[in-house]
Amino acid sequence: MNLPLSSPWRIASVAVVLGLLGSCAAVLALADSPGSATVMRRTGAVAARRAGHSLRSRRPALAADAARAREGLALMSEAAAAGQADSYRGLQIVAWWGQGGASASVVQVWHRPGSGTMAQVSGSTALPGAVRQSAAWQNQDRDGILAVSRRLLALMQVNYQIVYVSQGTADNRPAEVVELWRPDGSVAARFWLDTASRLPLRREIFDTHGAMISEDAYIDLELGQAGLGGMPTADALPWTGQLSSAGLAAMRARGWPLPAALAGNLTLFDARATSTRSGQVIDLSYSDGLSEVSLFLQRGQLPRDLPGWQRLSVHGQTVLSSDPDERCLAWSARGFVYTMIADAPPVTVHRIVAVLPHDGQLGFWARIGRGLRRLASWINPFS
Repeated sequence: MNLPLSSPWRIASVAVVLGLLGSCAAVLALADSPGSATVMRRTGAVAARRAGHSLRSRRPALAADAARAREGLALMSEAAAAGQADSYRGLQIVAWWGQGGASASVVQVWHRPGSGTMAQVSGSTALPGAVRQSAAWQNQDRDGILAVSRRLLALMQVNYQIVYVSQGTADNRPAEVVELWRPDGSVAARFWLDTASRLPLRREIFDTHGAMISEDAYIDLELGQAGLGGMPTADALPWTGQLSSAGLAAMRARGWPLPAALAGNLTLFDARATSTRSGQVIDLSYSDGLSEVSLFLQRGQLPRDLPGWQRLSVHGQTVLSSDPDERCLAWSARGFVYTMIADAPPVTVHRIVAVLPHDGQLGFWARIGRGLRRLASWINPFS
């Protein structure tokens, strides 16, 4: 399956497609009323080894002086510019470590300036009935592909301190190592930027306890047009519905729950809509510059059970999950179906789930009434 990752293509679907780091390329929610409508989203992924995470995630013994901060910001700015201007092809790996264990996948990436980024994810599967719909997306900002964009860099500056650390190597290339520090001084992420091109070659992300939760790396990166001969063509139609601030306000006035921010300092930085036979589907993208969450909303109600999904409790709320690491969650609330795909630490995911709307549990008297109705039906064989 060829998955377009940035302008002018993205993918949507009318079925639930399993797609998190391990086996697939995209996901979303399946509503059974007023109809079935989903959006499929690729998350890309890859395998890498995890070693010495506690020591490697400690803040280095150097002061974040102004010179190192300026150098770190300059390097990340150059990485964002290179991601827009350079052509390249690469084999990327991503590994994720969560409560359910480790998961990983491999993705081929092609990037041509002006034509966007394409990815071909190994092991992608979809449930029966998948029908692709249109999508449009203008920046390679998220979802597992190792890249830095100007919009994400702006969010990084708000939420982290960007510091140049040292020289290193990645993919057998000389690299400049840049770290992102949280306000408490802990290391949130470490980037290896190609010394020659400034393209990101590797990224490690750590939780607040110093454990590595994900690692992304190119293991075969080829710069220039020469490697683009096998670049696949997009196999989806473009979305047309980028939502402006005014458009979001209008939808909120019509009752759509479209939060401007999520827990964990995640800011809404992109919003899109598509029309399906059963109505609109809204795609909201949030980030703090490092963690990324996609939230899809559509009117309807999820069926009680979905093939391949399990019911579980997250922060006291019952949701459906398609993977053991709780990175793809779905639930119904107040006439809407929510589907969340998270590239974020579990604590952030739990906080987001806790504050988003959920339908309340059946009350005491409602349960009593339901029990009495069942009892009456047993007594009356003709009911």
